Amino acid sequence: MNDLIIACIRTGTLLPFDCVKVLRNALARHLPRKYTMVCLTDKPERCNDVAFVDISAMNLPRGWAKMALFEPQWRAGAKVIHIDFGTAVIGDISPLADVPGEFSIGDDFDTSVMVIGGGMGNFVWHGFERRRDILLMDHRRAGVSACLKELYPSAPFVQQLLPPDFFRTRLRLMRPH
Repeated sequence: MNDLIIACIRTGTLLPFDCVKVLRNALARHLPRKYTMVCLTDKPERCNDVAFVDISAMNLPRGWAKMALFEPQWRAGAKVIHIDFGTAVIGDISPLADVPGEFSIGDDFDTSVMVIGGGMGNFVWHGFERRRDILLMDHRRAGVSACLKELYPSAPFVQQLLPPDFFRTRLRLMRPH
């Protein structure tokens, strides 16, 4: 595996498998660095040029699968850039690979784009595992975003670590306003 992983998550029944292929193809066009694309999933579908990690044994309910990004074993010390399927890669996203530090998340703890430093962020997983039941209950409405805010309240926002026009010219969050 490379020192850089681009990770996506496909669990449950809402997202078609084509989402994985669309992201794979966009990365091939817009990331001129060596990387490994990894899909964390509980589904059997597979395709070329993507490594798949079965996370079904983690027993993470619905939207909580994003917590698997912090589990250290599958990452093998690599830097991880998470891009969810509600984000369109429209330009060179290389600056994400240069984001420094332990962990960064989107403004207001938006989990659409996150960067976990190589060999870092393990404390988030361990903190979650130690208090899993309490965190799942406390944040059942607000979800992973609120949980991450509790586990790492001082996490820097990735938008502050990238060029000012990055989310307009290279990566577009596809959310209704």
